[in-house]
Parts: sequence; structure tokens; C-alpha cells
Amino acid sequence: MANSVEESLPFNEGRGKEFCRGCLGLKLFSALDLGDLPIANELHIDQSDQIQKFPLHLKICSDCGLGQVADVVTPERIFKDYRYLSSMSSTFLKHASDFVAERVKEGMFSPGNWVLEIASNDGYLLKNFLASGIMAIGVEPAENVAEISRRLGIETISDFFSSQLAIRLLSDYGYPKLIIANNVMAHVPDLFDFVKGLAILSGPETQISIENPSLANILLGMQFDTIYHEHYSYLSASAVSKIGKMNGLSLFKVEELSIHGGSNRYWLRSMHGSSFVDPSVDAMTRFEVSSQLFEPKQWEDYASRVSQILAEFSEWLHSSSNVRRIYGYGAAAKASTILNSVSLESNVVLGIADASSEKQNRFMPPDGIRVISPSELFVAAPTDIVIFPWNIKPEIASYLRSNLNDSVRLWCVIPFMHEVSS
Repeated sequence: MANSVEESLPFNEGRGKEFCRGCLGLKLFSALDLGDLPIANELHIDQSDQIQKFPLHLKICSDCGLGQVADVVTPERIFKDYRYLSSMSSTFLKHASDFVAERVKEGMFSPGNWVLEIASNDGYLLKNFLASGIMAIGVEPAENVAEISRRLGIETISDFFSSQLAIRLLSDYGYPKLIIANNVMAHVPDLFDFVKGLAILSGPETQISIENPSLANILLGMQFDTIYHEHYSYLSASAVSKIGKMNGLSLFKVEELSIHGGSNRYWLRSMHGSSFVDPSVDAMTRFEVSSQLFEPKQWEDYASRVSQILAEFSEWLHSSSNVRRIYGYGAAAKASTILNSVSLESNVVLGIADASSEKQNRFMPPDGIRVISPSELFVAAPTDIVIFPWNIKPEIASYLRSNLNDSVRLWCVIPFMHEVSS
């Protein structure tokens, strides 16, 4: 691209609004405007706390295919005190242990190799490498979460990953054999610098594994509730390939995963390494084009369907609410996006249960809905429960059914408002 945009700019200087935060291109089109919403994972200690709202507008880059929202909230505000713990889901724990077992089984590691995980959360994944005798280092900016990881014996750096941190890691430890960046590239304002950091740490034998929910699934699966301020970017294979090439990295394989309601695992390596490219890369990029993922008209139709889903959910919430006791399960960011996108009257949703003690006894906007423990939910005599983390719906539905009688109705909003069968 011509030098019309500097590679490194201060926060909130147009990324995701005027130019692409990935390839730095200038061709952005509007995909979905959700208006002004609060920060999804910002649960308040006091029910009466003042709620700040910020624009949430998804745009897509026609040059590289990256979905993105504008810089409006700093990562320091979002991630320095973070309430999401990966270990709260048995589904995610198994996914992590399976990933490590596969890498060990295929003989990826030799003595002296080490693994880096960016956004290592509470150590839910890296602890499996330690159990296999492989050196592992995590980068986790949320100090409260990083401390949990350290208690597991995982060396954890409380900082945001960047090209500068990559230089320091390379100096201290050399090239890692494997870099893992699961569900983190979405959370990076300066994506160009982030990928530059990956390239700095990529030796001839380094492999990079990146997992993120697919932009295609947001479109085709109506997963608009995964759009929130913490997610600055929404990946496609086309975007990962182009941004990688701009920094000397080659996308050589794409795996489709069921985790998070449909994710892609992108494998990258230095262009100085092997030149082999798996057929899955071409297949995925062709699928994205055939799905009209980068066509403005397709997203116009999508926005209309989102409005319809929200209208149906709002109507359901407010119909005969005097004879129902409606609760939610899962105080996830998904819940915040949905609840704050409808006109919600007071005391319609009586509480949201969540297994994480980090979230309990806090309050979710818009109306200060209290986050309660599952045990509180079980004694509250709910008639209806909305499961917000639809990506682990079977796990949650089974758990609720085992603790509540069959007369309690379970619901899900995505991909449309429906009752969850037993």
C-alpha cells in the first residue's frame, strides 16, 4: 500500500473506521451497525454505576477481507482487569488438552524447544505442555488472570504482546518451536504490529497456530452476538494470508474447528521455512469468495435479519412476563451484546448465572442484572432460562437439566430464537 497511512499510530486514530487495522488499506464498507453499546465484559461492582456506551460498528476491508470495529476503547481498560476464565468450560479444557496431545504425538518437539502462548489466560492450555516436560511461557496482560497461571508453575509475562516484546523474548529465549495465539488476534488494536511480532519470533522451524471464530460463521451462522468492543478484528483466511505475507509469514494450512461455534485454526510460518502449502488454504479462500463474504449487499441483508432476531427476542422477553421467571445462564460478552441491543425493561431478566466466581455478585448492563452462582439459580425457581454461550449449549443444557426439573424451559437466541430440546 502507498504510504498514506503510517504503520504505527496512536490509539483511536482511525483504525477500523477510516483504514484497515490489518493491511492498512482504505477500502472499508459498513457491514453491521449496532449503535452505542457498553463494554461487554465490563461487569460492575455496584448496580447503580454509571454505564458508558461506545459506538459498535462492524466494517469489512475490501482489500484483505478483515472484519473490524473502530478503536473506541483502549485495551488497557478492557484487559488489565479481565473476568473471563477459560478453565470454566470443560469443553475448552478438553480442546486444549487434545491440541497439546496432538502436537506431542506428532513429534513436534525436541529437547530444548519451548512454547509461547499469547493471551495464555489462566494457564488452561500451557499446563498440558508442562505436564509433558516442555518449557512453556505465557503472555497475559490481565494481572488477576496471570497470577492464576503462575500458581500452576507457568512463567507468565503480564504485558500486551507487541513487536517490542517479541524482540525481548527472542533475546532472552531464542526462537520458540511453537507460538499459540488462540482467540487473541481479535483483541488487538494494532494488528499489523502484532503480526510483525509473530514474524520476529519465527525461526526456520517455528510454527504459529492461530485460532479465532470465523468471519464467515458470523455471517452464515448469524453470530452477531460475538461482535463487541473487545473484538477489534474478525478473521478470514484471506485476511490472515495477506497480512501474514506483508510481514514475511506464509499461511500454509487452515483447519476448520467446531469450538466457539465454528472457528478456523490458521497455521503460519516464516517464508524462509518450507514452501509447502496445504490445499486447505485455497479451499478456504475460495469458500469465502463463494459465500460472498466480502460483498456489501450480502451484509445489508444480514443487518436486516439481525434486526428481525432482536425484535423477536424482545417480543418474547416482554410477552406474559408477569407469569414467568426469566433468568440467563452465562454472563458472557455474548449476553451483553444481545441484552443491550434490545429495549429491556427492569426486572424482566431476574439474574444471570455464571460458574465463574470472578463474575458473581457483579452487575451486567443495561439494567444492572446481577450475576449469581448456579446454586442460587437452582433455588430461584426459574420458569425459563436463556443460554447465552450458545457455542457450549449442549454442555450447559445438560448441566441445567441435571439440576432442575424438566418443566424449566431452556432457550437460545442464536441463530434465531428457539427452545433448546432436552
